Amino acid sequence: MTSAPPPSLPTTTALPRTFWWACALATPPIATLAVRLGYGVALEKAWQALGLLVLASIAEEIVFRGGLLRLLRRRAAGRAQWHSISAANALVSAVFSLAHLWNHPPLAALGMLPVSLVLGWAYERSGEGLAAPILLHLYFNLALFAASLAMR
Repeated sequence: MTSAPPPSLPTTTALPRTFWWACALATPPIATLAVRLGYGVALEKAWQALGLLVLASIAEEIVFRGGLLRLLRRRAAGRAQWHSISAANALVSAVFSLAHLWNHPPLAALGMLPVSLVLGWAYERSGEGLAAPILLHLYFNLALFAASLAMR
């Protein structure tokens, strides 16, 4: 059973072209900076790492956006907004960042916060579909993998 999106958020399933271009252009330099700061992907077994990045992208979006964010948006408090970020998205993004502490240093886990906010924003604006955040998450992780590979 699905509930209709709150009236305060757009119900379109198509994200603006400028959003996709902004993500496409901003991701490579951010990934390169992350690698230069020492937060790249471990490449001892590059293909295994790539496979795990793909699986993690899909699994994390199912859990965090498709599960937790969807659940919290059903509550009125979760739909409250600050600019274009819902309270549910902010909370899920904080949890997403904290969840990355198990295998990332604190600064790298904190760096997941803005990425998660973008993923949640895409989820909310795409009619609560998982395709947009999964594709973005895959792109972010693949850019980090490519930057790690290029700078090894």
